[in-house]
Amino acid sequence: MDAHSLDRTRTILVVDDNALMRKLLVRCLKEGGHRVAETDDPRGVLDLMRALKPDLVILDVVMPGLSGVDLMRMIRADRALARTLVVAVTNLSTPTDMLRFSRAGFDGHVAKPIQPRDFLATINDYLGGKGDRI
Repeated sequence: MDAHSLDRTRTILVVDDNALMRKLLVRCLKEGGHRVAETDDPRGVLDLMRALKPDLVILDVVMPGLSGVDLMRMIRADRALARTLVVAVTNLSTPTDMLRFSRAGFDGHVAKPIQPRDFLATINDYLGGKGDRI
């Protein structure tokens, strides 16, 4: 990895209860040169975020135990974490869903099923401040 690509390397936390989806997201991000941490348990995310200080969190919306929307509200309510970029990954995309995600505090979303090349480009856009906001 050259010095230029090190400048673009970011730490990303992937939160998804689906092992296959999580593996796909992690692989795409690592191939894009990012440092990636992952978890399938939304209940430990706040502590993990405090420890990792990720540049961006990719958060599944539909998870058992604690929904991504509820977790997003908790992130935004935490002063230490509130400014972290968080992108929803979901197959929910109606205008009502988008309004709910926006009100919860998501910075953006990526629709499932993902296309790896498009997914990486979209995440890089968010990291560069160019992603479409919800």
